[in-house]
Amino acid sequence: MPRSQLLFRRDGRLHVTAGDGRELIADLVRQCAELTAVVAGDYVFTVSETALWGAAARGVTSAQVIADLDAISAVPVSSDVATRIATVMARWGRLRLLLEDDVTLLAADDPALLRELDLKPRRHNDQWAATVDRNTVGQLKLKAMTLGWPIADPPFVAGGDSTYRATVQLRPYQQRAIEAVMRGGSGLVLLPCGAGKTVVGVAVAARVGGRVLVLTPSRTVSEQWHMAFDRLTTVGDGNVRVHPRAVGNETVTIATYHAATTGRIRGELVHYPWDLVIYDEVQSLPADVFRLAAGFQSARRLGLTATLVREDGREREITALVGSALFDVSWSELERQGWIAPARCVEVRIPYASTPVERERYRLATLQRLLHRHRGEATIVAGTRVTQLRRAGEMLRFPILDGSSTAQERADLYARFRNDEIPVLGLSRIGSVGVDLPNATVLIQVSGTFGSRQEEAQRLGRLLRPAQGKTASFYQLVSVGTAEEDYAQRRQRFLVGQGYQYELLKAGDLPRPGVDDFAP
Repeated sequence: MPRSQLLFRRDGRLHVTAGDGRELIADLVRQCAELTAVVAGDYVFTVSETALWGAAARGVTSAQVIADLDAISAVPVSSDVATRIATVMARWGRLRLLLEDDVTLLAADDPALLRELDLKPRRHNDQWAATVDRNTVGQLKLKAMTLGWPIADPPFVAGGDSTYRATVQLRPYQQRAIEAVMRGGSGLVLLPCGAGKTVVGVAVAARVGGRVLVLTPSRTVSEQWHMAFDRLTTVGDGNVRVHPRAVGNETVTIATYHAATTGRIRGELVHYPWDLVIYDEVQSLPADVFRLAAGFQSARRLGLTATLVREDGREREITALVGSALFDVSWSELERQGWIAPARCVEVRIPYASTPVERERYRLATLQRLLHRHRGEATIVAGTRVTQLRRAGEMLRFPILDGSSTAQERADLYARFRNDEIPVLGLSRIGSVGVDLPNATVLIQVSGTFGSRQEEAQRLGRLLRPAQGKTASFYQLVSVGTAEEDYAQRRQRFLVGQGYQYELLKAGDLPRPGVDDFAP
């Protein structure tokens, strides 16, 4: 197979051809660009302000980015691309947030930048600065980023009053992530599911010290954080509080996004002087949490996610309110090193059917065949359409959990699945984010949220906890001749960019499990 090459297209985009070494080239390109298309095995990237500012926040210079591209490109970096990289990265650090005692300042080398934000500049320690209201810093950051001028946060400082420490043995990439956060200040750590994002979070909290607020997408995930602080640090169970009705004297407070935005405690959370706020699964912030995030700007902030992609395009707002990507590592690299389980991704093509009823019959038949193929393995059946998922559970005799399931039902079924008491568990969207089912080796996606790359990545992530001899199997069911074909291509884009390749399998090629009541 020929060597992969980096080419520069006339429209300014970067084109990585299929071939040996493609993933290594793509990893270097990611520090300045975002994957926007996959065409016949080739990757097409677009130079991105967000990616470039993230590189600058990590201490990478524009000269380094251009030199890296030069080293892997078939031709020298074009002057247009080099100029864009240098211009965008030069804007990082031109506006800097300073927290001095009870005063919040926005500093700049050029007073015109402050005036552009409707602030009144004055001289302050050999630079220009303006006093800003801490309650408006979030809105100010959003405005500045819209104008193309990101505001850099001050770096983290290890807390001198930390009363606890992390006791967990860190993996090399986790240690690098923590050092990147301590160096770069508030920002994002991107690690695949199963790679230990929670470990990074509790270790950063122990390094920073002081009072910590952890915001999570669900009660189940909150309890997992509680166990992590108890198991991986010396903080002590009595100093961790979950789902509080009021802010107390605990060192660590853990709350769901829903409680933090709708409960009586919302005002207390926003106005309490936290030393660190951790956003778990930051990519899934609902709209009202963006408003909440704007109120935490005086605290250090850490966002944890497997993939910073949103179909509504609000990644820039996350970057503005939480921070730039300070650490990112490709999924394929961690797989090669053995830190996450290898996975086969398979697109299963269901034959064309002219009616919805017939399509669903074919889908059930395909699901039945896949369950037969993997009988005895811990299997998740994931679906967005709850009615469809319930019907599959009834017909093929496996339990399901959806939004109507009680907390006790969820806890019981999760425990039974982890203990291998039930081989198959159906999960609606409640299982897409943060649920820890380390024994799962197979996931069959019977339906998804249109072309959501985020959901695709999160669902694969449910399988990536490593184990001796484990190879995960991730199936996506696609009805031929329907909009699902287009949605599937969009959904797969992020994972393809991480080095995964989807095999194609015809549903009819799957062996039938004896008498097939639903066979087409």
